[in-house]
Amino acid sequence: MSKAKVIMVGPTASGKTFLSNFLADATEFSGGEYHPTQGVRILEFETGAADTGRGGIDVELWDCSGDKKFEPCWPAMVRDASGAIFVFNPDHPNHDKELDIWYNFIIGNQHLKESQCYVFAHHKPNTAGESSEPSNSFSKIPLLHTSLDEDAEAVRREFSRFLSSLVKAMSSNREQEELTLMNQ
Repeated sequence: MSKAKVIMVGPTASGKTFLSNFLADATEFSGGEYHPTQGVRILEFETGAADTGRGGIDVELWDCSGDKKFEPCWPAMVRDASGAIFVFNPDHPNHDKELDIWYNFIIGNQHLKESQCYVFAHHKPNTAGESSEPSNSFSKIPLLHTSLDEDAEAVRREFSRFLSSLVKAMSSNREQEELTLMNQ
C-alpha cells in the first residue's frame, strides 16, 4: 500500500476544512459556524486508487491554517509532502492574491513541483459576485471549480486522480533512485 501526505493550503475562510472533512469522510461539521483551524489538522484515511496498480493509498491530509501567524510553521507543514492542494474562494476579494503567497513559498522555494499540485476554486453555498481566478503563476497547475452542493462526486473523483498521479510519480522516483544506486 502506498502512502501520500497532501497539504491543503490557502487563505483563511476558503473552505479547506470543509473540503478536507468531505474528502476524508470525517463527520466533523460545524453546522455553518466558522471556526478557523489553529495551526494544522491531520486527517488520516485510506482510499482506493484503481489506476495505480496498487491496492489503496494511505492518505495524510494536512488541513493547514491560512492565518499568517502560523507562517513560521509552514516549513514543518510542507516537509515530506507528496503534494499540495491550493484552495481559495473565488467569490472572496483578495483570496487570489493571498494564494500567491502560498505559491511563492511552496513552488518558489522548491518544496514541491507544479506537477505535484492542484488548485481548488471552492465556491461556498449561496455566494455570488465577482469571481476571480488565480494569478498566472498557477497557469501550469490544474484548476477545479468545486462546489459540494452542485457536484460533490466530481470533487472526490478529481482528488482520487490527483492522488493516483502522486503515487505514480513517487513510485517512478523511487525506481529511478534504486537504478541510480545500482549503477554506482
